[in-house]
Amino acid sequence: MLSLQQKKALEWLEEGKNFFITGGAGCGKSYIVNQIAQSEQIYKKIHITASTGKAAYLINGVTIHAFAGIETGVKSLEYYKRHMHPDIKKMWLETDVLIIDEISMINASTFDLLHLLACEIRKCWDELFGGLQVIACGDLFQLPPVSGDFVFKSQIWQKYMSEVLVLTQCFRQKEDEQFFGALNELRFGQVSNQAIDLFMTRCFEKDENLNSKYTRLFFKNIEVDCYNNQKMDSIKQEGYWFYAKDVIKNRNIPCTFQIPVAVYFKIGAIVMLVRNVNVEEGLCNGTIGTVVLIENNAVWVLMNKKEVKIECVKEEILDCSHAVVGSRFGLPLKLAFSFTVHKAQGSTMNKAVVQFNSKAFISSLYYVSLSRVSNLNDIFIIINNKFELQKIFKSISVNCDVLEFYKKYM
Repeated sequence: MLSLQQKKALEWLEEGKNFFITGGAGCGKSYIVNQIAQSEQIYKKIHITASTGKAAYLINGVTIHAFAGIETGVKSLEYYKRHMHPDIKKMWLETDVLIIDEISMINASTFDLLHLLACEIRKCWDELFGGLQVIACGDLFQLPPVSGDFVFKSQIWQKYMSEVLVLTQCFRQKEDEQFFGALNELRFGQVSNQAIDLFMTRCFEKDENLNSKYTRLFFKNIEVDCYNNQKMDSIKQEGYWFYAKDVIKNRNIPCTFQIPVAVYFKIGAIVMLVRNVNVEEGLCNGTIGTVVLIENNAVWVLMNKKEVKIECVKEEILDCSHAVVGSRFGLPLKLAFSFTVHKAQGSTMNKAVVQFNSKAFISSLYYVSLSRVSNLNDIFIIINNKFELQKIFKSISVNCDVLEFYKKYM
């Protein structure tokens, strides 16, 4: 059932408007993107893309860079025009609606490049993306571009992306309004003493007494690797390696697989599916379980209160013309004692332990990490000094330009 705000997005799709869907974590942004992509617009060819491979995977799309044929997006317009593959050019010409998810990580110059390239290919210079209907989606308060200005600083964005749909109805924390309110304060960088007191109730100095099956979130990859290795070393069982096999058909196109190239498991290890295996039975990307048996080419995992056999599967990487450029055959599992907050963006967790002992290099990571769960009691904040946690919350700030952007639409 769509909310009234979400229905507005489908109305704007029908009307051919270019628009931006935004809102806090758990407000149904990804859900409405999927609804748009699956809508019965028989006369419109819709392509769904995202700023990163992980985000594209979660919505069954491709990266915007792969769709557009711009590789990393750092070269000139002339270069991309000269080296444009015919299939990619055909895709640009045949597309009616282009969805770009997680737009917060696309910078202004990349957005301008996409616009200019589309105009050149489609021979139309007085409309956005050469006449394509563009639907952007994301939360500018979450992960920013790695470099460059925010996308809304683009003059092209300012000229054409005038319609903004702000989703305010919460679905993830709908049963815990007090928690949702505190998260919103965190998102806007205006954390009250009451909100700090609320978060302080979930503060723990050590995590030894917490359930080891709860997922640990860290701000840095090195911390994730260290924690996963420690947990594996603590399991006094024999370990087994599983190696994937790759077939790369076009080495000019980078292939980023979800299936790991090699994994080392022991009975008792916490693992996570990285591919959909059986959605009807809840065996989908992101499902976490415990290894109970290891065979030559398979692993038995306790997932959703049931022991299931996870075997090797094939993962294919497609270009924007849906031609296979590379494939990997391997076990669709990885260690999940912990992972980074970046990896957790867009996901909902049952329980999460967040390590605050190291400082987040982006303030928005605090909001992203704490908003993964549905209920306040499902989050556990680990920090050696509780007084330091109060300082962290009081010092959290957000980008002034992002704040001013949202004030126009709130």
